Amino acid sequence: MTFAQTETQIMLADMVGRLLAERNEFEARRHRLSAPFPQRMALWPELAEQGILGAAFSEQSGGFGGEMRDLATVMQAVGRYLVVEPVAASAIGGWLLALAGHDIPDVIAGERVIAIAHDEGLDPFATRRMTARQEGDRWLLDGMKPAVRHADLATSLLVTAEAAGETICLLVAPTALGLSFDTTRLIDASSAATLTFDAVEATRLELPPGAIETALARYACALAAEAVAIAATLCEKTFAYLGTRKQFGVPLATFQALQHRAADMKIVTEAARALTDRAIAALDAGEGLALASAAKALADDAGLRVGHEAVQLHGGMGVSDELDISHSMRRLAAIRATLGNAASHRRRFAALSGDAVIADEDGLGGFRAEVRAFVREQLPPEIRAKGEKGLEFSKQDFVAWQKLLRDKGWFAAAWPTDFGGQGWDLSRQLAFVQEAGHAGAPMIMPYGVNMVGPVIYTFGSAEQQARHLPGILLSDVWWCQGYSEPNAGSDLASLKTTAVRDGDHYVVNGTKMWTTEAHWADWMHCLVRTDREAKPQAGISFLLIDMTTPGIDVRPIVTIDGQHHTNQVFFDDVRVPVENLVGHEGQGWAIAKFLLANERVSIADTGPKLKLLDDIKAMFGVLEQSEGATAQVALIADRLADAEVQLTALCAMEQDYVRAWQQGASRDGPEASFLKVRGTEILQELSEIALAIEGPLGAVHDPADLHLAPGATLSPLQRASAMAHHYLYGRCWSIFGGTNEIQRGLIARSVLG
Repeated sequence: MTFAQTETQIMLADMVGRLLAERNEFEARRHRLSAPFPQRMALWPELAEQGILGAAFSEQSGGFGGEMRDLATVMQAVGRYLVVEPVAASAIGGWLLALAGHDIPDVIAGERVIAIAHDEGLDPFATRRMTARQEGDRWLLDGMKPAVRHADLATSLLVTAEAAGETICLLVAPTALGLSFDTTRLIDASSAATLTFDAVEATRLELPPGAIETALARYACALAAEAVAIAATLCEKTFAYLGTRKQFGVPLATFQALQHRAADMKIVTEAARALTDRAIAALDAGEGLALASAAKALADDAGLRVGHEAVQLHGGMGVSDELDISHSMRRLAAIRATLGNAASHRRRFAALSGDAVIADEDGLGGFRAEVRAFVREQLPPEIRAKGEKGLEFSKQDFVAWQKLLRDKGWFAAAWPTDFGGQGWDLSRQLAFVQEAGHAGAPMIMPYGVNMVGPVIYTFGSAEQQARHLPGILLSDVWWCQGYSEPNAGSDLASLKTTAVRDGDHYVVNGTKMWTTEAHWADWMHCLVRTDREAKPQAGISFLLIDMTTPGIDVRPIVTIDGQHHTNQVFFDDVRVPVENLVGHEGQGWAIAKFLLANERVSIADTGPKLKLLDDIKAMFGVLEQSEGATAQVALIADRLADAEVQLTALCAMEQDYVRAWQQGASRDGPEASFLKVRGTEILQELSEIALAIEGPLGAVHDPADLHLAPGATLSPLQRASAMAHHYLYGRCWSIFGGTNEIQRGLIARSVLG
C-alpha cells in the first residue's frame, strides 16, 4: 500500500516519477553528486519547470497544492529515486516565508534555494543555543549551526534562534557579514556547511503562534515520507534479488532465515507507512504535531533496519558503490541525523500524545463516544473491578456482558439483519471492539458469535440455522473451536482426527489440542478428516459436535501463567449425526479459510492493548515520582514511548486494512499476518516494560491472585502478580492462532513469490 492520494495527487506522482526515472537515473545522479556547483543542482530547474516545486504551496502563494499530502506525494518520488536536491527544505522554508507574508514566486520557480538551519544537538525541540538579539531595527545572530544540508548551495538561509525565551525564525543572506562557512560532504554524498554567526544581521519572520512548531512537524513528516519510500524501494529490490540470486543451486528466497528477515523488512516498512499516512492526514486537519514526531521516529527505525538488511542480503554487491542499495542506506542514515533522532521524537510524541492514539479516520467519532459511554454506565461494577485490577473474568462475567450487549443491539451486530444482526460494516465492528476493549470491558468470546455463527448462516442448512443461531445470539450456548492437534498446530492440513461415516452418523476418533475454553463449551465446531485418500486439504470436513456426547474427554492444560484456559480434547468413537456436517464433505478447508477471514477485523486486538498501555503509563508516573530522573528511569521512558509509537502505528495499519477490506480488497494477502505479528510482539513488549517498572516486584507471581474477589483491595504484591500474568500469558499469543514464524512465512511467500 502507498499513502492515500487524490486523483490529482496520483497524477502528480506519475508525472514526478516519469521525470525522475528519466532524468535522475542512478549514473546521472552519481555524476551530479561528484560535480561542482552549479552542476550539482542541474535537476533543480527541471523540477521547477514541471511545477513539482509548486506542489508544496497553495494557489494563493502561486503553487497548485499546499497540503501536506501534496508534499508527501513529491517526497515519495524523491525517496524512490534518491533525489538529493533540497526539495523538503525549500518546501518548508517557502511555507514559512509565505506564512510571514513574503512573496515566494522565486521559490516556486527554483530561483531561490532555501537551507534550513535548525539542528544544533540531539533534540530539535530543546531551547536553541543560537541567540538572536535586537538592536534598534536590526536583529543580530550569534552562535553555530552544524552541518546544515545544502547551505553551500542555498541562496537563502532560514535560521532558528532563541530570543528572550522564545524560539524565532530569521532570514539570512549567505553573503551576510560575520557569517562563515565550513563546507563538508554528508554521508549521503550531498553537501553541507557548518555555519558560524558573529553578530550576523538577519530579518525576523513575523509568524503566528505555533508556526515554527508546525513547520518542524511538516519537515519531520516530509522526511518520514521520504524514508518510507526509500525503505519500500529497498524492499522491492531486495526481494527481487533474493528471488533471482542463487546459492548452492537454489534461489536465496528459499532459505527460511532469509524469508523471515524479508518479512520483517516488509512489516516495519508497512508500520512506518501507515503511521506517516496518519500524520499527513492530521497535519492537513490542522493537528498532527505528536503524530509527525511518531512518524519520524518510526520511519527512522524502519529505515535503519531495512537499510542494513538490504545491504546484508545483497552480499558483496550491497556494499558496492556501483549499486544504488548502498546509496539508499546512506541517504537513510542522513535522514536519521536530520531534525532529531528517533529517541528525541519518541519523547516528543509521548509528551504530546495524550489519549489521541486512535485517530477518527473512520468518521465514527460519535459512535466511538457512545460505546465508551455505554461501557462506563452499563458494565456491572464487579466486572469493571475485575478488569481494573487485572483479575480473571469468569464464564458468567462474559455471559452477563454479552447479554447486556444483546439488549443494546450490539451483540452479533455484524451479522446480517435476516439472522438477527445489525449488518455493521467492518469499520464499525473495529470501532466497537477497540473502544470496548480500551474501556476495560471483557472481550466478546469469539467462538460462537464471530466464528461458527457466520459459518452456519453462510454454509449451514436451514435446520442448522434454526437450531444453533438463537442460542448463540442469546449467549445461552457456548462454543469452542476444534482445530489444532498434536503435530498439527499451525499446519492444519496435517490434522489426523478422523470422522468415518457409519449410517446416519460419523464416528470421530482423535484428539484436539489447545482448545480454549473447551471446559466451558456446550458445542465444538471441529475440523475432521473424512477422506484419508484425498489430498490433505481436500479431505477435511466441518462438523458440529455436542460436547455432552459419550466418548468425549476434556483434559485441562495449565499454561505458563498458571491458569486453565486451554484443554486437550479426546474423541473415542464419538458418534456425531450426519446432519451436523456443515456444507458437504471435503468443504472443511474452504469453510475454515472463510472463518479465519471473518475474524481478521479484531486480530490485532488493539483495544485491550490500549488499556494496558494506559495502566503502564500510570505505573510509570508513580515510578518517576519515587525514583526521580535516573538513567534507569530514562531507559524505561524511552521503551515506553517506543511501545506507544508502535501501538499507534498498529492502530493505523488496522484501520487502513479494515477500510481496504471493506472496499473489496482481497483478504488473502499478508495484511492479517502483519497485524498478528506486530500485535503480539507489542503486547509482549508492553508486559516486559511493566515488569521493569515493578523492579523487585517484577518477580512476583501467584496464580491465585487472579481469582481474588473483585471488591478486594489489592496489595502491591497482588498488583504485581496480576501484571506478571500479562507477561507470562503474553508469550502464548505469538504461538496461538498460527505462530509468528508461520505468519512470517506467509508474508515471505507473498512478497517473494
